[in-house]
Amino acid sequence: MRVSVKTLLASVAAVVALWAPAYLAFLDHAGLDAAESELLQWALLAVGATGLATILYVAWRDTRDPAWRAAHPQLGPAPRGARHR
Repeated sequence: MRVSVKTLLASVAAVVALWAPAYLAFLDHAGLDAAESELLQWALLAVGATGLATILYVAWRDTRDPAWRAAHPQLGPAPRGARHR
């Protein structure tokens, strides 16, 4: 099974969102000046927010797909206005 580059980048960006606070706390605890870099903090925030937004959008889009719903009958019928991809 092949994974698209877009999916890979979104997944990595979501991981950045999850681990950025711990990474910055580690840098601060280690006494490195990089933790105080406002540019690094904003960059991590931007990448993380983009990743999380992409993952949430893909999940939302997939759950509205009638074929995906048919494969998961425990979720019930597709909501009104759901379209085919």
